[in-house]
Amino acid sequence: MSQIFRLRVLPAIIMAALLAPNTPAFRLFQQSGAPNQQPPSQSPQQKSTPPQKNTPPAQDQDAVVRINTQLVQIDVVVTDKKEQHINDLNENDFELLVDGKPQSLSHFALIRVPPAKREAPAGPKADPKNEPVKPPSMPSKLVEPEKVKRTIAFVVDDLGLSFPSMFYARSAVKKFVDEQMQDGDLVGIIRTGRGLGALQQFTSDRRILYSAIERLTFNPQSRDMMAKFGADAKVAASEDDPAQQQTNDFDNFTDTSSSLGTLGALNFVVNGLRQLPGRKMVIFVSDGFNMYGTSGDDNQVVEELKYLADQANRASVVIYSLDAKGLQTLMPKADANLNDTTDEQLSQQVSDAGIQNLDSQAGMVFLAQETGGFARLNANDLDLGVQKIIQDNETYYLLGFDPEESQFDKRYHKIKVRVKKPGLQVRTRGGFYGISEAEVAPPPRTPNQQILAALASPFGARDIQVQMTSFFINSNARGSYVRSFFHFDCSGLTFKDGPDNGKTLTLDLATFAFNEEGQAVDQFASRLTFDLTEAQYKEAMIKGLVRIADVPIKKPGPYQFRAVLRDPSGKLGSTSQFIQVPDLTKKQLALSGLLISAPNPKSNAASNAPDPAIPADAQVNEVNQQLSRNDPQPTPAIRRFARNSEIQYAAWVFNAMADKKTKQPQLTTQMELYRNGKRVYQGQPHPVKILKGMNAQRIPCGGQIKVTEIFPPGDYLLRLIVTDNLANQKNARTDQWMDFSVMK
Repeated sequence: MSQIFRLRVLPAIIMAALLAPNTPAFRLFQQSGAPNQQPPSQSPQQKSTPPQKNTPPAQDQDAVVRINTQLVQIDVVVTDKKEQHINDLNENDFELLVDGKPQSLSHFALIRVPPAKREAPAGPKADPKNEPVKPPSMPSKLVEPEKVKRTIAFVVDDLGLSFPSMFYARSAVKKFVDEQMQDGDLVGIIRTGRGLGALQQFTSDRRILYSAIERLTFNPQSRDMMAKFGADAKVAASEDDPAQQQTNDFDNFTDTSSSLGTLGALNFVVNGLRQLPGRKMVIFVSDGFNMYGTSGDDNQVVEELKYLADQANRASVVIYSLDAKGLQTLMPKADANLNDTTDEQLSQQVSDAGIQNLDSQAGMVFLAQETGGFARLNANDLDLGVQKIIQDNETYYLLGFDPEESQFDKRYHKIKVRVKKPGLQVRTRGGFYGISEAEVAPPPRTPNQQILAALASPFGARDIQVQMTSFFINSNARGSYVRSFFHFDCSGLTFKDGPDNGKTLTLDLATFAFNEEGQAVDQFASRLTFDLTEAQYKEAMIKGLVRIADVPIKKPGPYQFRAVLRDPSGKLGSTSQFIQVPDLTKKQLALSGLLISAPNPKSNAASNAPDPAIPADAQVNEVNQQLSRNDPQPTPAIRRFARNSEIQYAAWVFNAMADKKTKQPQLTTQMELYRNGKRVYQGQPHPVKILKGMNAQRIPCGGQIKVTEIFPPGDYLLRLIVTDNLANQKNARTDQWMDFSVMK
């Protein structure tokens, strides 16, 4: 039996505080038709190592930076004059000094990270509509920590970017996602000034990243770091001009507050990266900030910079700075108002502009140098800057030494690394504070904090294997909502003995829907109770259990659905999924979520589209009937298919155009299969059959495909493409994706 407790909607909250201990969810946790398609007959295409005399073997990524009383370990990049990495050095080629005193190396290793595989540009396209696309990640699967190769955070400083700079920053980030992002990348796109919403998380899902990129827009409250001349230039206040002094003091206050906001967002990102594996890179894109305020004597920003650099070093984060201003002429532009400006004043303003430009870059340079990165300044190509940063992380050395007890005195200790071979350049972290990691480690997490961490982590909690599959539906009676299938792997759950050799199971499930601003637009908590007979228990241990929940959606847009499951022993499992809810009021072609399952012998593919009128409990019974078959698990909740079985896919088409004469839509569907990012099968387009009296605004469609021997076991993505032959070209196509697995 399942008891559902509907909860009130939370107010706007940032992702760092997804749940407060007094929310209802926490309180619950505290309580104990296309025809069948036949595919073609041919197959589609670190641990530490002791010091060694010779070049070290490449090691897997492990903990990178360590600062404790037994070992201080840092990462080092060595390049030649052409900025090419040097990878053939051994420990005898290095000299490491702390506060000018040489240290004996107790650890040495070369780390290699697989480079991105950049595909060659495609040739001329005869039919762009028929070209394979870059598929999203598996929609219903979380990234696994052991498969992460690179962790990259783009921190786009909308508190410090001009309108043109934001345009170039957005283009550079999009180009990275389009061309350089690869399997094994965990990427976050974070704005500094407009909240840490649900889209600003680390993910391997390109759909989330593209939605975040769309929201990289100019912030009118941004700092203006561009040089000013003539009437717009800053006026120095004299002692007999208190009004101007007051204005300058206010400008300094707002500038410092904005800069601290930027550094606060960076610190938030660094702390979020602390628990992620390996060496992490932050790409900080900004027009810069004043280290000492506009007054030149404000130390607040400097102190925050030092703290941020230390936190980044302890979290194995390398910060790279990209000055989005590019190469500046530092001369008046044609639109500058110079009418009342004398030659002497203009000369002084030009001199001041050069100083101000250097001041705006100083903080960015400091962060990069102190954390082992570099700052790319006075260059107009941000794309090339991102490419160089990615290449800079393909190899690096790890050097470790046994520290003296006196070095843990809570003071700052400067690190310098030299290479004995001439002509080489070394970059590493600037130093460390003499505080051991044990002293700065966070206290043990409470159960509530564990739940919050499971919700926020890109990896989730994995004590319990739970999978959530969510898809969008719309009906006249209920409007738009998202239906979520939950599949629980019972092998790790804690059962209690029941009557007649049966078993009972109690689970607490909390589900949250977050919009792009981080607001919980809906949430519910469920106490799920299962009373199973002996036979049902044995079957559940093999095939798992299923529950379904519906969440109404009032506004279109991108959403993150996240869920946490806990059993009586305290074990946790979590999952999340990204959903894009279309705006049906725009009358543009749209698709519901894509349902994949074994064929229903009593219905055709089109009629198997997710029926908005079917209650969640009724669909649970249907899925459980599918689970009781001998097939592996060909249900909408889990989608595992045996070879030589059939897959049925279905969805609803919304807002199809109707012919003016026949009053009938003209729709075609086409199905594609992708594996490992490549299209391996493409079906033929088929017209959608329109039944008499069917509502043209909601039309079911779908088809079937047989999983033949040519499809090897593994994970696949099914793409359903719908084309409206009566719509204009811009709005004539839409698609949906869903993942499934072929079993051995």
